[in-house]
Amino acid sequence: MLEKINEKLLANLKREFPTSDTEFLVTFIRVIHFQHAVPSLFDQYFSRMGLSKARFMVLIQLFLRGGEEGLGISEINRFYGVSAATMTGVVDTLEREGYVKRSHSAKDRRRVILRLTKHGELFMRRFIPVHALNLKNMMRSFSREDLTNLMNLNARLVESIESFLSSDRLKIPGEGVGK
Repeated sequence: MLEKINEKLLANLKREFPTSDTEFLVTFIRVIHFQHAVPSLFDQYFSRMGLSKARFMVLIQLFLRGGEEGLGISEINRFYGVSAATMTGVVDTLEREGYVKRSHSAKDRRRVILRLTKHGELFMRRFIPVHALNLKNMMRSFSREDLTNLMNLNARLVESIESFLSSDRLKIPGEGVGK
């Protein structure tokens, strides 16, 4: 279905904007479509697993990097780049469910530390093997080379967009382009 939509869209774009690189525009639209679809599908996956993606992201960081000392909420927040309000809501839920506990740093009382509870650690020890098997089954149609290429292409896409946005090449409609 996406291919038919793209053919029709491409024909309309070529007719409407004959001097633009409309094939590149359609490719960009498809990239946006895929980039939107993946998080939505992972939200569905984590929901079926009894978590949210955000809760999983906090739990996996605490499990892999937290150790006995735990991690500061700000460290986890910086890693994922979500707002403080979002992180507070996620942590509130995890704490209410008994997966994490909050405490203040002895060195800096303003610093809030998160640690997995025994319940949280046990949950992750059960979750990770099942999750790994699910991921393997989910991605079975991809070779290791495919996955490496996918990661490299995504990294290049992010770098390219970041570089472009920090440059002076961005053109704004109404400022000499598209008039």
